[in-house]
Amino acid sequence: MVDYQFLNIGLNLNILNNESKCCNSIFFPAISYGGPIFASYSLCKQVSKSNIKIEVITTDSNGPKPLKKPLNTFISLENFSVKYCKEELPKYFSSNFIFQLWNDLKQSDVVHVQSMYSYTTAIALLYCFLQNKKTFLSPRGCLARWSFTKRGLLKRLWLFLFIRPFINKVVWHATSEKEKQEILIFYKKSEIKILSDGVEIDSNFKLIDSKWKSKNYIAAVGRIHPVKGYDLLIRAMKKISESKEDLQLFIAGNDDGDLSRLKKITSDLNLNNKVQFVGAIHGDNKNQFLANAKCLVVPSHTENFAIVVVEALALETPVIASKNTPWQVLESSKSGRCVNNNPEELGDACIQVLNNLNEFNKNTKLLAHQFEWKNIAIQYEKILRAL
Repeated sequence: MVDYQFLNIGLNLNILNNESKCCNSIFFPAISYGGPIFASYSLCKQVSKSNIKIEVITTDSNGPKPLKKPLNTFISLENFSVKYCKEELPKYFSSNFIFQLWNDLKQSDVVHVQSMYSYTTAIALLYCFLQNKKTFLSPRGCLARWSFTKRGLLKRLWLFLFIRPFINKVVWHATSEKEKQEILIFYKKSEIKILSDGVEIDSNFKLIDSKWKSKNYIAAVGRIHPVKGYDLLIRAMKKISESKEDLQLFIAGNDDGDLSRLKKITSDLNLNNKVQFVGAIHGDNKNQFLANAKCLVVPSHTENFAIVVVEALALETPVIASKNTPWQVLESSKSGRCVNNNPEELGDACIQVLNNLNEFNKNTKLLAHQFEWKNIAIQYEKILRAL
């Protein structure tokens, strides 16, 4: 519940955070789940700097091991509060979440639910409907066409049974125009607000003598999953290395089921000395990794936003992204390339950027400033006021 005073009208908001990949509700510091965790955490942190009291209701889910947090009660995190409800059946059931949520929502005028295919989403939408509350719903890429290549029938059934009955109370949150169009395919008459993810730009950031400083590499960052398209980038590396013999490809991220396949592709192409999987990286180490890279490559089959793009741009690193991402602005801003998602075009784009680094580097931070969290938070408040 968020107490927000505007023209003497009290607005109470409750921010719910789920994540579709594991069908359970998650929140920081469950960082193994990737970008959406950092995005929701950063948004809450930035908005809470104003006269808004935020309460996040989530679970203790954190992959194979639950978060070590006080459970079933609100605790302070930065300038807002979080309740971590214990899951008795990890990924599938938290009795505390289900039974406590009704009362937690009572004082709320607007509820923000993130993701789609989670029991927590279904429960939250039902409670909001029964309590006659507006819901701000973030699909977080769950409605992208690519996501229906697996278990598509089950997902469509879920949308029909657990989302469609409540859409009259829903205002949709899209992180990009691309995601807005994906929502409209399923819910044609929906009200949709576009609010991107953001980045905190550190004006005092400096390159330090880290392990990345002496390397000559291009970077990819994200969980090791087929949706990320790393096999295409590895194949592109065959062509890139012919032009840039000393260059390497470093892929950073935790294995989400695709690492063994990618290592076999690397070996079959005789690129073991060119391609390295460096594991998950976070915090300052991630910033140094991105800042020292010649460029970042995002060859994903789909992305609703891809926050790592903004993170790289803020560190003056140009980006090559596939046209399956919402980053066509890389072309018009001349801070990178946005190309078709195949090894040939990815390779050509990388070589072009590498041959003109000074030209691309100088435009990156200018684009990143458009996505600063302080600006995103102002837009978010305006949306909540309207709701």
